[in-house]
Amino acid sequence: MAYDTDLTDEQWGLIKRHIPRAKKGGRPRATNMRRVVDAIMYVVTHGCKWRGLPKCFPPWETVYRYFVNWRERGRWRRIQYDLYERVRKAAGKHPQPSLLIIDSQSVKAGKRVPVDTKGFDGGKKVLGRKRVLMTDSLGLMVDVSMTPANAHDTRGGRKVLTKYRRRVKNPRVKKVLTDKGFRGQKLTGWVKHAFNAVLEIGQNHSSAKAGFVPAKNRWVVERGFAWLGDYRRLDRDQERNPANSCTMLRLAYIRLMLRRLVPV
Repeated sequence: MAYDTDLTDEQWGLIKRHIPRAKKGGRPRATNMRRVVDAIMYVVTHGCKWRGLPKCFPPWETVYRYFVNWRERGRWRRIQYDLYERVRKAAGKHPQPSLLIIDSQSVKAGKRVPVDTKGFDGGKKVLGRKRVLMTDSLGLMVDVSMTPANAHDTRGGRKVLTKYRRRVKNPRVKKVLTDKGFRGQKLTGWVKHAFNAVLEIGQNHSSAKAGFVPAKNRWVVERGFAWLGDYRRLDRDQERNPANSCTMLRLAYIRLMLRRLVPV
């Protein structure tokens, strides 16, 4: 049985080198790794519980175990980073961006989410977690961080920028574009020290002649959040572990980039 979330041969060919081929020691592996990835993409896209996976996939316990194991070993991150550079090169861009755009989104948390990992966002009236998404000028996710919804945006902003700074030895970043929620001398000074870059606050504006005018470049990160709306698992944050929440967002962008590199 085939689903619309199943990878094509060409898409599987782009990521299979990141998937372990054989188990070390013990019995030979009987699980089809490609079907494990298909099952994980099914969960992210259609939003079912792990226990609700169709029987044509490997057992849900096996699928979930690989999902967590590959997250802990950084395999999902490596797949995302690899595809990210491929998409930028295909678009005629340098593999590393010079412009980073950051925005946050507060989402409701499922009832199984631990109390100490969520909070109440008084501005958005949301009890849950805050996704801090960092994209480039193409709207592709560079990295993501997760905080309780009541955490200040600057906390999540510094967290996601730190991830990028640790990963890239010689970043090309010249400007970091955010909204007014990220204002503050601490973050501005840190961006200058860590990247030798400028933190710019981009704001939407309106006029009688032009009407609503979105801030230049910053709208692409908001479009990125809109893309996530196609993945039902992301309607709410259902993950007990915030690290799993970040991985779900990575998987959504992995699928998006695969479809961009190999249109179906």
